[in-house]
Amino acid sequence: MKYVIDTSALIDWWVRFYPPESFPTLVTHMEALIAGGDLRSSRAVLDELERQDDELAKWAKARQGFFIEDGEDVQDHVAYLVNKYTNEEKPEKGINGADPFVIGLALTAEVPPLTVISGENPGSKENPKMPWVCKEEGVPHTNFLGLIKAEGWKL
Repeated sequence: MKYVIDTSALIDWWVRFYPPESFPTLVTHMEALIAGGDLRSSRAVLDELERQDDELAKWAKARQGFFIEDGEDVQDHVAYLVNKYTNEEKPEKGINGADPFVIGLALTAEVPPLTVISGENPGSKENPKMPWVCKEEGVPHTNFLGLIKAEGWKL
């Protein structure tokens, strides 16, 4: 496995920037990464996607082996990340939802950690978002376009 993808990156792909009806080869590329075991995500991401009950959620739900149940090692990382990168006084700031599960899954990989793919803004110490937390924790991070470039996909 090389990548762990967040809900925001999947929405960037499917809804915001590269919809399947305009970029059908991306579906093929993504499915090849999943089938090859190079792209995974946390079950928490599927839970977020299923709240919409749209075509992206249906596609995601049909991908066997794409979403990984969070084991004890991931949960340990999640507890650490939530404790370190959330502020109880300002709960709207910092990582939340599936974010710590995605980063936690990346951290459980062998060295080097997996690359996290998200569509989030960088964030800061006062408002830590996935790219900022990844940098702080030594986890590679990119967005969906970065994935396209890293894999050398031609659209």
